[in-house]
Parts: sequence; structure tokens; C-alpha cells
Amino acid sequence: MAIKPFLVCILPGRIQMITSKYSRYCLITLTTLAITACGGEANQTSAPAEIVRPVKLVNISAAQGTEITRFPAVVSASQSSELSFQVGGLLQEFPIKEAQTIQRGELIAKLDPRDFQSVLDAAKAQFNSANTEYQRAERLAKEDAIASSVLEQRKTQLDIAKSQLDQAEKALDDSVLTAPFNGVIAQKHASKRQTISPGQDIVKLINVDLLEAQIDLPASFIANIPKDEASNDQRRAYIMLDSAPDQMIEATFKEASLLADTSSQTYEITFEFTPPSNLLVLPGMNATVEIQTSSTGDNARVAIPMSAVTGNDEEKFVWVVDKSTMLVSKRAVALENGVGETLIVTDGLSQDDTIVAAGAAYLSEGLKVREWK
Repeated sequence: MAIKPFLVCILPGRIQMITSKYSRYCLITLTTLAITACGGEANQTSAPAEIVRPVKLVNISAAQGTEITRFPAVVSASQSSELSFQVGGLLQEFPIKEAQTIQRGELIAKLDPRDFQSVLDAAKAQFNSANTEYQRAERLAKEDAIASSVLEQRKTQLDIAKSQLDQAEKALDDSVLTAPFNGVIAQKHASKRQTISPGQDIVKLINVDLLEAQIDLPASFIANIPKDEASNDQRRAYIMLDSAPDQMIEATFKEASLLADTSSQTYEITFEFTPPSNLLVLPGMNATVEIQTSSTGDNARVAIPMSAVTGNDEEKFVWVVDKSTMLVSKRAVALENGVGETLIVTDGLSQDDTIVAAGAAYLSEGLKVREWK
């Protein structure tokens, strides 16, 4: 039998002679491995997947006419009073405690009444004597038994005695201190058996049924408030305590200072509110006042979140989303000067636009996005 062509394969340590039958098998195997390797390299160099960035969107028509501004505030009592005696003496009774709720007319403190009672008794005796002398002089004057000047003298003595009696009665009344309104004892400034001077503060009484919150409103914010009452602007105010930020308490405007602070150029605005029954609200607590402004009709304005605006001092822009392709494009906008979490757009947006409300800093022209909820 003739010897067929053969392929010499060099292996470690020896040489083997393989017939053409096995040569074809080796060739097929090597070819398969080469094709597989090339296919792997092709897969590694394929085009990268399209990037779709999740963002929060806002519809301009939905945001139209709503402006929200927030300012830090401090809670205070709408009614508070430092109570004191108009007379001095020894503090005999002092039954109240700090943080105690007290009703109008309820006893707060009482001085030792003995000295006041003695003065009152003496004033009563003097008045009775002066009154008797005057009555006698009046009878004698009708009989022309005394001169008219004597009657006038008795009348003067009676008036003086009556004045002293009134003062003694008032002093005794003033030795008892009662609550002028319903409230809470915020602080005690004296202690029992202490000698008290007239006008010395004894307690601080506050009314917690109606509280206040003061904010400092920038002049720039006030300047942007429309003067025309026919603009139909509607403003509502809410109080949010730092200790309970999720609960909004409706507040009403009380008063405003018309003189700006010279250093900060702000005006102090005061709001009143009734604390809810499920919250303990005390003066001195930190809070936030949220002012919501809405407009209707032709005067409605477009408000967008501050987070939607990017740019610098010279140019501001937003990212507008094409709802059919979900591609973003940059658009310049003109804004009103203001403060708060929303800004008023005066030019650059229309009512049908959809813009990126959050995530604008990571976008580029023509990037595809999807709404993140």
C-alpha cells in the first residue's frame, strides 16, 4: 500500500507523523478556533448602547400662575405681658408654676395685706370724720350760723379724705395680682416671702392660643408685587415648624413694618396663626413661612422651579424636551428678580413647553431623556 502524504506536527519531546486524514481534522479545528476568535473581537468593537438619562419633567401649563416663596421665621406670642405690682410689700402668696395654664382673673400673686388694710382703716376713719364735719357745717350754713368760708373749708377737707380713701382702697386691690387674659406662665421672676418693689416684674404671661411668626421680606420681593388690586393675585401663607415640617398651618397677615432695616434692606412682616391641637407650639421655635401666589386670567404668570434654570449671571437657560422624541435642547429665558424655590419667566417659554425640572446640570444638546417618577 502506497504511503500517503503526511503532515509533521512538532510536539514537546517528540515528532509524530500524521496521515492526511488526521491533517484535515487539525486544519478544520484550527479554522474553527480562528473564526471564533475573530467573532469575539467583532463583538467587542460593536457600537455602544444609547444613553437615556432619567430626569424630572414639568409641564409649563401645569405650573402656570403658581409662585411659592419661603422665608425663615421665628414664632412668638401674639399677646404677652410682664406682670408686676403697682405697690410694694412682702410676697405672701405665689401659687403659680412655670408652664402652668391660667385663666383670666385667676390669682397669680398676693402681697401681705396687713399694712394696706391699716392704711385703709385710717383713711375710712378720717373720711367719716370729715364727712360728719361737713354735714354739720352744711346745716349751720343753712341757718346762717357759720360763714360760707367755713363750709368751703369743710368741703375741701372732705374731698381730701375721700381721695385718700380711694387711694387706700386701690392700694389694697393692687396688692392682689390676677391674670389679665387666658395664657401660660412663661417665666417667674420672684419667689414667695420676697420683698417686692412697685413695678418689679413678677411673671411673664403669654397667650398661646394665637401665635405669630415674623419674617424679613427683601425689598426686591416687595417691589415685584403688583400694585393693581385688579390683577386678581391670590396669596396664601402657611407656617411649617422645623420640628414638624410636613404639617402646614394656615396663617393670616397681621402687620408690616414700613421702615426697612438699614443693613439688610428687609421689612419685618408678621403673620398670625392658631396652633393645631396635635402640636405643641411655643414662642421661640424656628419655622418657615411659605407664601403661595396664584394668578388667573390675562395676568397669569409662568413659574418654574429654580432647579430647572442653569447658566451664569449674563445668560439663563432651561432644557426643553421634545415629547415626540424625548430629546432635549437648550433655550434661553428671561427671569424676574426674586427669591424662593420658584422663578417667574417673562420670556422664552410657551404654555405647551415641557422642561427638565431636576437633573439639568447633567444634560447636553440632543441627549435623550426619560421621565423619572
